[in-house]
Amino acid sequence: MPFPLTQLVLRRYYALLYVAVFAMIALFWPHAEVGAAGARVFLVAATAGYAGLYVAPLWILSSALGRLLRSFPGWRVRVPYAVAFVGGSAVLLAIFADYRLYELYQFHFNAFVWNLLTTPGGIEALGATEATTRSLAMQVSVFPILCGAALVLLYRHVTHGWAPSPRTLVMAVVVLFSVLSVEEVVYAYSEHVGKEDYLQAAEAIPFHLHTGARKVFKRMGIEQAAVKELRLAGGTVEYPGHDLPAKEVAKRPNLIMLVGESFRWDLLSPEITPNLWKLSQEGTRYEQHYSGGNRTRMGLFSMFYGLYAPYWYSFERQRVAPALMNFLRDHDYQLAIHTSQSFDYPELRHTVFSGVPEANLQELQKGEPWRRDAQNIDDLIGKFDRRSQDKPFYGFMFFESTHAPYTFPEETALRADYLRQLDYMKLDLRDNIDAIHARYINAAHHVDAQIGRLLDHLRAQGELDNTVILFSGDHGEEFMEKGHWGHGHGNTFPEEQIRVPLVIRLPGQQPQVVTHRTSHLQISPTLLEYLGVSAPSRSYSSADTLDHTADNLVLGEYDYMGIFDGEHKISFPYTRSSFFRYSVFDAQDHPVAREEGKQVLAEKQALLDAVVRESRRFVR
Repeated sequence: MPFPLTQLVLRRYYALLYVAVFAMIALFWPHAEVGAAGARVFLVAATAGYAGLYVAPLWILSSALGRLLRSFPGWRVRVPYAVAFVGGSAVLLAIFADYRLYELYQFHFNAFVWNLLTTPGGIEALGATEATTRSLAMQVSVFPILCGAALVLLYRHVTHGWAPSPRTLVMAVVVLFSVLSVEEVVYAYSEHVGKEDYLQAAEAIPFHLHTGARKVFKRMGIEQAAVKELRLAGGTVEYPGHDLPAKEVAKRPNLIMLVGESFRWDLLSPEITPNLWKLSQEGTRYEQHYSGGNRTRMGLFSMFYGLYAPYWYSFERQRVAPALMNFLRDHDYQLAIHTSQSFDYPELRHTVFSGVPEANLQELQKGEPWRRDAQNIDDLIGKFDRRSQDKPFYGFMFFESTHAPYTFPEETALRADYLRQLDYMKLDLRDNIDAIHARYINAAHHVDAQIGRLLDHLRAQGELDNTVILFSGDHGEEFMEKGHWGHGHGNTFPEEQIRVPLVIRLPGQQPQVVTHRTSHLQISPTLLEYLGVSAPSRSYSSADTLDHTADNLVLGEYDYMGIFDGEHKISFPYTRSSFFRYSVFDAQDHPVAREEGKQVLAEKQALLDAVVRESRRFVR
């Protein structure tokens, strides 16, 4: 085909591609939740501008390559077609992937997703099923097929129908980039002065540039209404995690910590988890207990260190172990640390279990999660039986069955109405959420059975009264009660995602039920005090022991912190990854009116400042 006809085909192709990209970005609009007319106009303009940003470079590149290769007639045609096919497919695939991510979890492709994709064990942590993989392959193949089909049809009917002229396309590109430039200026201004409707609209745009121009606006004399910048995730660690003074004792008890992935508080019941319920009747059940975050990283970090979420980053980079694990190693505990996921994702090998010899770490990552959990309990029991009798034993087990897709042996199902296949790519949360929740309950029932096997073995060996047993969840799990599925949704910390069970059986302690509010941050100080540490808990953590009420819960995820005082939750970003603003919710996790929010912030400013100071106490 002569080169001019090739250019005609490609001009039509890129016009169609622009329409397709615009339509795909428009799929995000229902999630924008913007009310002001100006913000809605801004959203449409941003969609038009960004669709042009994603498509125009491909047209410019293919046209430029065609001219550069004018001395090579064959390549002059093939290369522009290849750019159109590969580039168009990649753009559509990227937006589609971001849309599926946003639809399920309400965040775009970001640093967290990149970390998930590039960290060993990250992909496995998603829990994607074979059905999901098949559906993903089918859906992904649709876009190259459509792009190829469009090129073939346009090629065959090159002399028929309307086609934009080069002049028209150039004018369209100029107009769209002008629209995009205005949109970015409006966004930068909105970020500077705090126009949240416009910022919320921009959040619906995939791969938004988040252009800033604070210095320019300051020179223009425009006051910055955004509260302030805040970065808490950095510094050189100065943490007293070693040589804590402790009482001398003849024999220290064994300690076994059991943690269920995404295990929320209402799973603890005589019906769903009878073995854990029995344990709670023999020990202490904490009825108002909360994780230190809504992700595994922050949940386990708060449990082992008793510190706020921002410390994770510096501690992980500098490989700083928690005082609890240092104490156990310093006092010759035999370590048997198990997970049915990975110690690399999240990076527990570099934080909670930093410095633990590899021989003491067991991670099972192959096979169905429920089988891994059962195997890990078998192996933990075996290591307990083979331990040296003259040294105390520490066991840790992280159960994966209750992570989506929530796996269990079918013959043990407690709820028969569960969703048989959890296909993320075809998932209709509104229609299937009850059946998905049933899978979760069945998975928890299976985890309970494995814990029952361990407890029965300890009883049979006469070791239960010489062993501290702790069970909790790293965080909770939501099933659309507040509009989300799963956990870890940005600046919101719904009750379902942060409230977890806590059962501790201490040798020699009478059974009891604790009704005051408690936090994961208090677990490490409580265990260390029981094991004989005499140093004040606040000298190495940010919390008191579980005997005290947690008046103000401090929560965290990768970029946001939250504070809950029982009446309001206040959240804010702490990594500079987002425009700084406080979000205020009531105790039922509903956003409060703006004026009420301002009043709450004014009343709680001293508390907010104290949390920020505490988030910097152990770094310099």
